[in-house]
Amino acid sequence: MTKAIFFDFFGVINLAGELNTEVADFVKANHDKYKFAVLSAAEMDLQSWLDTKGIGQYFDIVQTTAETGISKTAPEFFIIPLKKLNLQADEVLFIDDIETYILVADKLGFKVVLYDCNANLIDQIKAKL
Repeated sequence: MTKAIFFDFFGVINLAGELNTEVADFVKANHDKYKFAVLSAAEMDLQSWLDTKGIGQYFDIVQTTAETGISKTAPEFFIIPLKKLNLQADEVLFIDDIETYILVADKLGFKVVLYDCNANLIDQIKAKL
């Protein structure tokens, strides 16, 4: 059973500097059903950006490689939020637009979606839940 959804930031939540409203609407509509996290290789204050877009409060964890000092290609990067949220890998869906990161999460046992566009994202998410 899926208990949490982890999103990448650049390329999934942030599309060319703009909020992906489809993802934001999904998170807002489902914040009472799932835990949400942002896992990113970004070098900026993601929480502030999410707050200014009105969705920061819906994320239980916002984690970057800069904060952890761990590469997003390292399994440990994904294990940190699992421990913080008391989850098992198979209880989490991870969505990213970079296959390398998807492969790391998949090897750990996460359900994964390789993001390519909004046209089918919500259907892909629902299929994995």
